[in-house]
Amino acid sequence: MEVKFIKTNPTQNMTILVESQHNREMYQRVASRIMAYDNVYAEQVGFIESSERDMAWARLQMMAGEFCGNATMSLAAVMAWKENLQPGNHLEIPLEVSGSNHLLVCQVKARKNGYLCKLDMPLPLSIDKKTINCKGVNIQTTILRYSGIVHAIVDVPCIDPYAREMAQIMVKSPELLQNEAALGIMLYRNQSNEMAPLVYIPATETMIWERGCGSGVAALGTYMAIETQRDVHLEIKQPGGTVEVWAQYQKGVINHLAIQGHVDISAVGTAFV
Repeated sequence: MEVKFIKTNPTQNMTILVESQHNREMYQRVASRIMAYDNVYAEQVGFIESSERDMAWARLQMMAGEFCGNATMSLAAVMAWKENLQPGNHLEIPLEVSGSNHLLVCQVKARKNGYLCKLDMPLPLSIDKKTINCKGVNIQTTILRYSGIVHAIVDVPCIDPYAREMAQIMVKSPELLQNEAALGIMLYRNQSNEMAPLVYIPATETMIWERGCGSGVAALGTYMAIETQRDVHLEIKQPGGTVEVWAQYQKGVINHLAIQGHVDISAVGTAFV
């Protein structure tokens, strides 16, 4: 099968966007193959579809039906590239995205070497604190649920092999997943604003330490705004680079959330699956 694709680089969270049309029943099979080391190779795959809403420029459907901030910014960058947006100029691009019931608007500014994208993010459906037992160790977590994805924020003194091992055990905890398509464990070191994102897709048994996670940064911004009971603007360092987050806090709730990161377009071509 020939698969037309665009490979993007949102903070090194390498993302493949499939342009050719395929039945949704084939998405997981196509995605698993095209993201493999011996194929195009990436951390995640999304599929570009025609939008069902007149205002949206396109629809992004992730391979497991989850929401993904970095893939959404990547699609906005691709739309800007197709519009031949010149360096210094801006576009506001509304998109329909899996895992979100509302159109999401991404502000795209062209640079000489890529695109700066600021994306309005969906708000969590619920926020809970839980203690998860891993090999007899009680780990305090804050759990943020979205449509199709759940993120667990874990404050750690350092992001070391022990913390990573505990995270890899946590992803299988029945207390975290409630039929969501994806789970993220976000290890966060407050002193340095560092985050290490582990993403798990149960349908394909895929577990990846991502170089960057946009929705995880948004979840972290929400967590910090609620913990401090104030608006926050943070620059979160991840292995692939820095992503900014803004969270507006008012009377115990978050009423607006946005992230900003840089997206490069790395390759365009045809894969054989």
